[in-house]
Amino acid sequence: MAKAVIREGRINFFAASDITCYVLHGADGDLLIDTGLPQTRRAMLQWLRNYKIRWVFLTHAHADHDWNAAYMQKNGAKIILSVPDRDLRQDFLSQRVMPTAPRYAVRNVFQCVGGGILKSPRYDADIYFGEQDTGLLRTLGFDAEIVPLPGHTYGSSGILHQGVLYCGDAFTMLFRKPDITPHAVSPQMMAESLRVIQKIRPKWLACGHGLPVRYRDAEPVIAAYLSEHAEARTK
Repeated sequence: MAKAVIREGRINFFAASDITCYVLHGADGDLLIDTGLPQTRRAMLQWLRNYKIRWVFLTHAHADHDWNAAYMQKNGAKIILSVPDRDLRQDFLSQRVMPTAPRYAVRNVFQCVGGGILKSPRYDADIYFGEQDTGLLRTLGFDAEIVPLPGHTYGSSGILHQGVLYCGDAFTMLFRKPDITPHAVSPQMMAESLRVIQKIRPKWLACGHGLPVRYRDAEPVIAAYLSEHAEARTK
């Protein structure tokens, strides 16, 4: 179990097996962001005893984020997922990813092979939202807005809450340092989402892998990638 009290505010998170899940407090119950893999379930459920989970928000429908969604749903939570990722559930190869940088080329091969094998337990979301539904969470009692962040998947989305952008795999701390997500269904869309993050300038990025990172530490990495990406597009 892992939780942190951070100077600018409280970020409630559980981190295990390089996967990080978060909880937001609402007016009538709490919201879990992503659900982890089977080996993290037991410890995650122990952590969740501190909360009243009524909703689960999936930043995207890859197995390492939605594996325990069916379990949470069977136990009373309602699932929220983006429309573009509806067909991605249990079908990783329906949105085949590519490396975001040459150094991730080999890793991307293993990602596609592993993703094609892993199948999370079947579930159907209770709410599918579109780009126009950024205010959905407010109607459910949360002081938060949905932020579309496509690129890693077509439906990848985050949540902006009190200066923290819960960004899923739009950015990563997977390697214990700020880094660009290694894989994207569309590097061009991912670059646009990184520009969205630059405009928001949150205090913190709460990533789906690794611990939360201050935006000021992530911004140079984002700026460098966007500069390189812009150069690549002009060649």
